[in-house]
Amino acid sequence: MTFLSINEALKLLLSKTDILDQSENIALFHCLGRALSEEIIAKRALPPFDNSAMDGYAVKIKDAGKVVKVTDTIFAGDAPKSEVKEGEAIKIMTGAPAPKGAEAVVMIEHITQTGENLIKLPDQIAPDQHIRLMGEELKVGVKLLRKGERLNAIKSALLASQGIMSANVYRRLKIAVISSGDEVVEPWQAASRFQIFNTNATSLILSLEEAGFIAHYEGLSKDDPKGLSQKIEKALTQNDALIVTGGISAGEADYTRGAFESLNCEIFFHGLNFKPGKPTMAGKALGKLFFALPGNPLSALANLHMLVLPTLRKMQGDLAIYSDFCIANNKERFEIKGDRDTAFLGCFRSGEWQIARGGKYGSGMLLPLAESNSFAIFSKNISEVKEGESIKIIPLDRFPGSALEDPINR
Repeated sequence: MTFLSINEALKLLLSKTDILDQSENIALFHCLGRALSEEIIAKRALPPFDNSAMDGYAVKIKDAGKVVKVTDTIFAGDAPKSEVKEGEAIKIMTGAPAPKGAEAVVMIEHITQTGENLIKLPDQIAPDQHIRLMGEELKVGVKLLRKGERLNAIKSALLASQGIMSANVYRRLKIAVISSGDEVVEPWQAASRFQIFNTNATSLILSLEEAGFIAHYEGLSKDDPKGLSQKIEKALTQNDALIVTGGISAGEADYTRGAFESLNCEIFFHGLNFKPGKPTMAGKALGKLFFALPGNPLSALANLHMLVLPTLRKMQGDLAIYSDFCIANNKERFEIKGDRDTAFLGCFRSGEWQIARGGKYGSGMLLPLAESNSFAIFSKNISEVKEGESIKIIPLDRFPGSALEDPINR
């Protein structure tokens, strides 16, 4: 059997995923992290009128170096009633509209008071100095924001600058999570010596919520094919997509694939040439996307970031779908063994990335995850990462930032 690389798997998933084209109108105060479902065209210029960038005096260029008479004062919010004429000046405050005839604004600090309502102007005055011209920042008819752009505080402020206080955004996806395995018990239950507490539900639910989705925990399924199938069917019916962890390998008690197959699913792939997370499976059942991830905590989280979140972002209408990444200097040389794509945990501090525990940890371990704030993925053709080498790393707590490039080191 030929297993897909992590990049091949993601491309296949994205090709099989369409935007769930459902939008809602939301007040800007509640739009943080939401993707616009329409493009926004500027209907109001920025600035909307010529205005002063400084407290000073509106003047004529020809009056440079001369004594002129101050005839009026304009405050921010005033409608100008006077016109600047040769030999005259109008006192003006920051943000106030420039009066008719104004060719420049001279800062208060640069004039000399020579008498009552008389000031001497500096010898050099540049045309339009300290005047913010109408439309110099944004002209009417210009595309302000693209369809699919994720709103943040600044982009929402841009909408507010147009007199917009609510936006049409794509509906947040509802993602169900199911954990499975006889060896797994919930943290609120009593565990025997040979059982483990369920950590995947917590990490996946919170990661999904952090990424802007509505996550719903459907509970824990024991190794019972019929019970798991029923739980999967219910979750798919009530949500937009489903993530199941555990029971996806080839062991005698691994029933997840069979549970999906009982629902006449389409399997996109089952098995990746990727460490950790080789047995990962994805497909579609009952018209909904599903992801079956390994039960090991690191495997589940790595596949969530690399495969699940980008796919769900596309489905939710985001333009930027890939996990954000930054460039760091590798602090410690390490080797990569094997012929598959590999993810390593590590810590990013002060521009340097330090691999966690020298790369010596298992995919079932939780402490290396807690000790790390990022990870790096290397394609199978890389066998060594040198000290000081520049690499791409993926923060574990960042919003997506790239629409054009993925974060894999090649």
